[in-house]
This record gives sequence, C-alpha cells and structure tokens, in this order.
Amino acid sequence: MKRNKISLVIAAVLLFALACMCSNTSAIPTTAPVVPAATEAPATQAPATSSGIITKVEMAKDTKGVLKEPVDLTTVFTPSSVIHAVVSIKDSPSGTKFTAEFYVVDVGSAAAPDSLITSTDLTADGTRYLDFTLTPTSTWPAGSYRVDILVNGNLDQSVPYTVE
Repeated sequence: MKRNKISLVIAAVLLFALACMCSNTSAIPTTAPVVPAATEAPATQAPATSSGIITKVEMAKDTKGVLKEPVDLTTVFTPSSVIHAVVSIKDSPSGTKFTAEFYVVDVGSAAAPDSLITSTDLTADGTRYLDFTLTPTSTWPAGSYRVDILVNGNLDQSVPYTVE
C-alpha cells in the first residue's frame, strides 16, 4: 500500500515537471548560437539615404589616438578580430544620434541570415571620427556580414565585410 502511494506521488511530480517544461520553452536546454544575441532583421529595410553628415565609413582592424583615426583598413577579418566601423562625420548638429547595427548576412548554419548581432548608439556633433566596435565573445563564424549606420534613426550607409 505504501509503495503505491509513493509511486503515485513520484508519477504526479514527474507529470507536473513535464507540464511545466512544455509550457515554458525557456526551461528546455538549447545550444547557444555562435553569434551572440542574434535576432532577425526587419523583412523590409528602407534604402539608404545620405544625411550629408557622414562623409565615409571605413572598416578597420584598429584605431589610433584620441581622434580614433582608422588603422589597417580592410573588409576581411579573422574569426578572432575586433571589428571597427569608423564613421567620419562633418558638421554634425548638436545631439545627432548615430547608430551602428552589425548584422550576419550569411554564415551557413551558425546563425540565421540577416540576424542582428548588436546595435550601438552614440550622440555626437561637429567634425570627427566615431568608432563603433564589435568584439567577439569567442570567434566569428566564417562568412559575410554588414554594418548599417543610421543617423537619427534613418539608414545612411550599409557596409559589407567578411570573416575568413
């Protein structure tokens, strides 16, 4: 008799745990993606429209000095690279918001196409360089990527780069 009660309690606990797992998908373990915090980009993206503030966007391996001038310009990075998108601005009004959105374009099965890796905002004015960096948590999967630069929420420039 006591065994039957214990068996019923264990069965009830197991059914309860199973019901909780089915209703809460975050309790189901998943493999972490290689690209951190990836989310899909909007299905339709407005075409880039120049603000007249950005004079150029250069991909680089590093920057130098307090001015953040780009060093080692490239559009091809290694899996362990820190990626710099250096934006040159001219005569930017006070309070202008610049955003860099780094996207996966195609890295095979490592991440969904057009997934947002991260987004960073800076508010700046005047004429200077802005350094947006992307640092890997482990390594970048080989493939194609892009960085979109927005000015006050409007796409201004889109620059492709690759990881080999």
